[in-house]
Amino acid sequence: MALTETIKIIVASVLSLIPVIIWMIFFIRTSSIDKKNLIKTFIVGMFSILPILGLQYLWILRPEFNLYEVLKESVANVHLGFMLTYIAVGILEEFAKFFTLVNLRWFKVKIVSVNSAIKYILVIALGYAFIENIIYFYMTLKAGHLVSFYSIFVLRSVFTTAAHMAFSGIVGYYYAIGKFGNPILEMQKWTGRKSRFIHFIKTKFNFDERKTFRVYKTLKGLILAMGLHAMFNFALHVKKMDYAFFFMAIGFVMVIYLSERRSSFLIFSDKNKKKSTIGEKEENVIIELLGMWYNGEKYTEVIEICDRLLKRDPNNSVVKLFKAKAIDKRKIKRLKTAIKLLFKEEDYDFKEEELSLFERLKEQKKGSQAFTNKK
Repeated sequence: MALTETIKIIVASVLSLIPVIIWMIFFIRTSSIDKKNLIKTFIVGMFSILPILGLQYLWILRPEFNLYEVLKESVANVHLGFMLTYIAVGILEEFAKFFTLVNLRWFKVKIVSVNSAIKYILVIALGYAFIENIIYFYMTLKAGHLVSFYSIFVLRSVFTTAAHMAFSGIVGYYYAIGKFGNPILEMQKWTGRKSRFIHFIKTKFNFDERKTFRVYKTLKGLILAMGLHAMFNFALHVKKMDYAFFFMAIGFVMVIYLSERRSSFLIFSDKNKKKSTIGEKEENVIIELLGMWYNGEKYTEVIEICDRLLKRDPNNSVVKLFKAKAIDKRKIKRLKTAIKLLFKEEDYDFKEEELSLFERLKEQKKGSQAFTNKK
């Protein structure tokens, strides 16, 4: 009997390891993060499930505190009761993974960019899903549901594991945006695009703007992830696989889009920081000009000014952010123009539109010199 139970645990563990190997190979090959940190993060992520298991064990000992049962029994509508239960599940699971991300520093894993935060929490979610899958596979084998085991294996290995990672990736992005918020707040100041909510909290309650921004962004990510997680779990419960896939796809599209932004790759670190060769007042004037041109959608000019400014002040995070945002915005603007041209007959030259101010001045200078020479 003991041997049989041992075999079941081994089988469950081996099967749970298959998606882990596939995803870890992908992360190691596509990420610039040290593979030792990725493996360390995965191991730490495995332990992120312990608080949830601890709560479930407590609820077995003290059923009157079982949150799931309380919600089911206290709500008259059965479906609403299950919905609230899955919202509770989503909250607890996403918070457990988020808490692990926040405390990675205790394991000497440093988050230096938005993209690194996303990658680390994806690996944490993979570790969480690994242990969860072992438990599910073992319980299925123990119950003797061998006929449905294949479908459960596919569901857990592909959909549920991917969903854990997708939803947590959203949390990682918004947490990092809050963590590295100073350049973003500075950019918002120069472009005049401050958050009304943060401004209201700051003026009404006299809270620190930086801390308010960090809490606001973190809560935004958690709420989005918890909501999608709850919808995904409920769709699985009512056996609506197409809806479950839809919610998972939304999460993955969001993570891919957010992680591919150029600003997500910026390294926010004071290591080897060089002093600026420009005076603070002069630099502020230039950054104010960047803000005006950015609002005027003069993204090519913004990019060139940033390139010139970074030669004098290579560690200016605000300027780096302006450049990254301008590049992304220019791509979107170009795409919108290309889509419009599909329904028009005339041709369009992107090169002429994207000539920077300096290049236009050079062209004008060449034209005036040619005119003078003809005379």
